[in-house]
Amino acid sequence: GYGDLRTITTALTAPVARAARTATATAPAEGGGPHEAALRLLRELIAAETGLDPAELAEDAPFERLGIDSLMIAKLNRELDRHFDALSKTLFFEYATLGELVGYFAEHHAAELTGGTPAAAPVTPTAEGTAPRPPRAPRRTARAAIVEPAEPAGDAADDTDAIAVIGLAGRYPAADDLDELWTTLAEGRDAITEIPAERWDSRRWYDPDPAAPGLAHTRWGGFLRDVDRFDPLFFGISPRQAELMDPQERLFLQNAWHVLEDAGYRRSDLADRPVGVYVGVMYGEYQFHGALDALRGGRPLTGSSFATIANRVSHALDLSGPSMALDTMCSSSLTAIHLACESLRRGESELAIAGGVNVSVHPYKFAFLSQGRFLSSDGRCRAFGVGGDGYVPGEGVGAVLLKPYRKALADGDRIHGLILGSAVNHGARTNGYSVPNPRAQQRAITTALEQAGVAPQDIGYVEAHGTGTALGDPIELTGLTHAYRSAEAAPGTWPIGSVKSNIGHLESAAGIAGLTKVLLQFRHRTLVPSLHSAELNPNIDFERSPFRVQRELSAWPDGDRPRRAGLSSFGAGGANAHLVLEESPNPDPVTDVPAGEQRTGEPVLFLLSARDEERLRAYAESAARFVTTERVPLADLCFTTQVGREPLDARLAVAVTDGAELVAALRRFADGGPA
Repeated sequence: GYGDLRTITTALTAPVARAARTATATAPAEGGGPHEAALRLLRELIAAETGLDPAELAEDAPFERLGIDSLMIAKLNRELDRHFDALSKTLFFEYATLGELVGYFAEHHAAELTGGTPAAAPVTPTAEGTAPRPPRAPRRTARAAIVEPAEPAGDAADDTDAIAVIGLAGRYPAADDLDELWTTLAEGRDAITEIPAERWDSRRWYDPDPAAPGLAHTRWGGFLRDVDRFDPLFFGISPRQAELMDPQERLFLQNAWHVLEDAGYRRSDLADRPVGVYVGVMYGEYQFHGALDALRGGRPLTGSSFATIANRVSHALDLSGPSMALDTMCSSSLTAIHLACESLRRGESELAIAGGVNVSVHPYKFAFLSQGRFLSSDGRCRAFGVGGDGYVPGEGVGAVLLKPYRKALADGDRIHGLILGSAVNHGARTNGYSVPNPRAQQRAITTALEQAGVAPQDIGYVEAHGTGTALGDPIELTGLTHAYRSAEAAPGTWPIGSVKSNIGHLESAAGIAGLTKVLLQFRHRTLVPSLHSAELNPNIDFERSPFRVQRELSAWPDGDRPRRAGLSSFGAGGANAHLVLEESPNPDPVTDVPAGEQRTGEPVLFLLSARDEERLRAYAESAARFVTTERVPLADLCFTTQVGREPLDARLAVAVTDGAELVAALRRFADGGPA
């Protein structure tokens, strides 16, 4: 009948099936071989689940056209487990047609199909035709370049395409800066909370039934503090104009300023230079409030294009390089970083600010995601853990300042880490629009490794996409396993984790959050725990997997090669991105005690400036906390305040020889007294 899915599916597949049967009738008989046995079994199982006629199931008909969904796949996996040992739960995602899946079983399970003894070797799903090529001869690494003579012969120190991260800044749930983020990660904290009342009344928009129309079945998320605070006059923006700006635009502009400060650059240092700005963003909810305001008879808020987020930074900081926002959904910020690296390698940009931003300011998104059954029901992101039924939305803003490694080294820039290789691609057609393609994920990872000149065995950690879904995580592990299989590693060789277990899935800002976590692990030489995985996802065979979930805080010890990591970010629409990272070849000096407990032989001058006295006193309080806790040389810190900060109207100068004296002066000033 009209509109009946099974009738339509049968009609669509029947011509192909008849052609297949005709071809089979004239082909040489295969008897009871593994191919025929696999075809017969799979047709019977799929027909029983879909209600279709087994004879109408053509080998070249895509599973998507057969109406097979994730629930059916789970049932089919259980049936297949009755016939075969140690099967991957992602086979229906790895193979797009019945014929492809038949080929897999005929090749890898011939003994079971023909009544022989099952193979004793563990079963590893294959991605036909996608085995990684051997990495090209490794370029001289950044660390090796550092120890070369000042003027090395030939191009020994100049033959790397690595991109240096020379600035890093961000704000994340329960973390107003990266020191607070590191505390969250190192202490294994979960920063997820109920939706703050100042965002919207979550009770009004909540229903525990996921099918309730227009409502959300969860009230949990990761949220930024003070998301509405902004100093427009600092950037030459009127208060009225600032009110009309999307909070994401304001936040990324602030963060771009902070990333320049972290790198020790002033606005005048970059004025009218080809500095690119690349920002990943995917939700524009602020304009919903404008529409509602207009309906109520008020003055409507202006809607904003995503492009204004990047363009505002370029305008405010006087940067003349490429300026663009991009939306590849959850891989947006990592894709932005990839494009920034490519621009630097082409010489199109001298430096680039790249990152992402994501803020939830309207209940519509939670209702929409609930309708699609994307959200975790209990507010926990169980990356690689049992019981994951969705993700937890999180907010964040983060950015890096990038420069070609050779130039950063020559300029004496502080380097947080190196991007050795990056790659992006798309999953093409799969068994459903939002169904990941593990083969495409594998290709992105392999391409990034090849560009980096790094073999899988040179990687010490993988920051996974890890959204905490029952099938998404196994699919990701399948792609990773295929990409790393050339190393023939033992089970549990590579630790993996996901920052989403701490702060939620930051959607368009997920990639920059993962990059920040990896760079902080490099800095502290420590691997942090991935949460909510005490009991592992049963759809992943971790006993045979070369990967293991990093479930505790542990040292990342020195080895015979630099610390390196892989970083994945995958969009729901199939856009994949992967980076290969290496620790800084000249990490920051770490002192035995914090700067606040050090003495200098000669007096040193510590400078602060802000737009007005109120902000200067607040700045002094945060500076006092930094001096008290950070183990950096006091003299170096003072030097940075002199040359690496923008001179603003309100200023403070303190000459000291003792860190404790500096802390006391800063706190005295912060409390309203003289320095």
